[in-house]
Amino acid sequence: MSGAPQFLPSQSLPEVPYADFARSLGLGGVRVEKPGDVESAWRQALACDRPFVLDFRTDPAVPPIPPHATLEQIEAAATAILEGDSDRAGVVKQGFKAKVQEMLPGGHRNK
Repeated sequence: MSGAPQFLPSQSLPEVPYADFARSLGLGGVRVEKPGDVESAWRQALACDRPFVLDFRTDPAVPPIPPHATLEQIEAAATAILEGDSDRAGVVKQGFKAKVQEMLPGGHRNK
């Protein structure tokens, strides 16, 4: 979280079915597209007797700010977003929503 602005060419990635590829090699793998499927995916991965690929599909507008982030880290991320993110409004909206959910009773659970 050094506060670097978004580098647009790095945001457009080819669609690769990583979990399918892992399974084709004899490994374990699952693609996770909904928050409600995260727990089940982790259970499968931890119970697997071989390497396992968790292919998470995430919203690029959700800033990667962990709950334990320092004020300095949050400020650096906010500055980077404001100075260089092409989806500033979406990132701010999702970031605010995530932080509010962390403060509500019950924590940050999307089920």
